[in-house]
Amino acid sequence: MPPLLPHKSTAKRIRKQLKKRIENALAILSKQRVSASDIHEARKSLKKARASLRLLRPALRGSDYREENARLRDAARPLSSARDTHVLPDTLRLVAHHFGKPVSALPVKLKKDRSHLGSGELAHSRRLLREARTRLADLDFEDDNWSVVGPALKQVYRQGRRALAEARDQGNPEAFHEWRKQAKYLRYALETLEPLWPPLVHSLADEAHELTNYLGNDHDLTVLHERTGGPGPLSALITQFQQELRQKALQLGAKLYEEKPQVFTNRFGEYWKKWRNPPAGTVGHASAPSAGSC
Repeated sequence: MPPLLPHKSTAKRIRKQLKKRIENALAILSKQRVSASDIHEARKSLKKARASLRLLRPALRGSDYREENARLRDAARPLSSARDTHVLPDTLRLVAHHFGKPVSALPVKLKKDRSHLGSGELAHSRRLLREARTRLADLDFEDDNWSVVGPALKQVYRQGRRALAEARDQGNPEAFHEWRKQAKYLRYALETLEPLWPPLVHSLADEAHELTNYLGNDHDLTVLHERTGGPGPLSALITQFQQELRQKALQLGAKLYEEKPQVFTNRFGEYWKKWRNPPAGTVGHASAPSAGSC
């Protein structure tokens, strides 16, 4: 993916990144045979594409943003259920490994894998992606300063912070699943903005990645529980495992989302200024503003 460069238009580089992510998903879904690993890769590309789109949101009309986001969301929707079904055996093995048991000791028999996507679903996703690619080419991004990326990053961070609070307060699978989605948008935004101040931003992106792993495993355990029946020994193990994962996620999330959105965004704004206009005679970044100093 094209990295951000200080002498290039930031918004246009992110649009180029978005275009490549859409094209990557389209190429994968256009294969003669689409495997389970292909579905995973296409789905990941589309999540990253939606994260890129979010970073461009302030430069778009509200209707343009909503239409493009809906296209990418609807193109990815058939992939999600296929992916969830495919990972059930892996999730069962994860439970067994976590509790030091052989898989054969877990009293469950999974149904036959139904992760294959029908030709109609694939065709629908491909059509939406072609539309998104065409529409993207018509959108213009003239503004190239922090007034585009800054408010977008603030919104991503604020939504993740809210989702954390709701997951902590509600404690149900739906709230944790929503937090997972918002945390992924932050993770991919941080990965995009890493050139502003590596390795500091890289460290934050790693924390966000670790958080999404906890929340992803929690989601997979919810799906496993739904697909394997009601109360029983396996249900008890799943519940215990999820409690552990959620506790780790809440602890890490409290650290990652510690700052208020405006403070977080101001800090990144300082990184952006120094990245675009480094002091004369310096190479790289000498020192970063600390959290809460902006």
